[in-house]
Amino acid sequence: MNPYSKYVYKDELKRERKTKGLSMKDMAQMLGFKSKVSYYNIENGISEPRISHINGISKILGKSAKNFFNFKVQ
Repeated sequence: MNPYSKYVYKDELKRERKTKGLSMKDMAQMLGFKSKVSYYNIENGISEPRISHINGISKILGKSAKNFFNFKVQ
């Protein structure tokens, strides 16, 4: 199990990305990553996304971050 997979709704994130016609490479470029691996790691719960990445993903996909991420901010 990936360390952050319980915080990412992987299926929802992947489905919405594909619905928008975006590849992982497209998402990576829009978020300013140098390679698609950085985005892949977020989408698959391998690495912890920064708040700016969570906000960027939700803005690109046009839905609230709570649709894709299960983080409790205190």
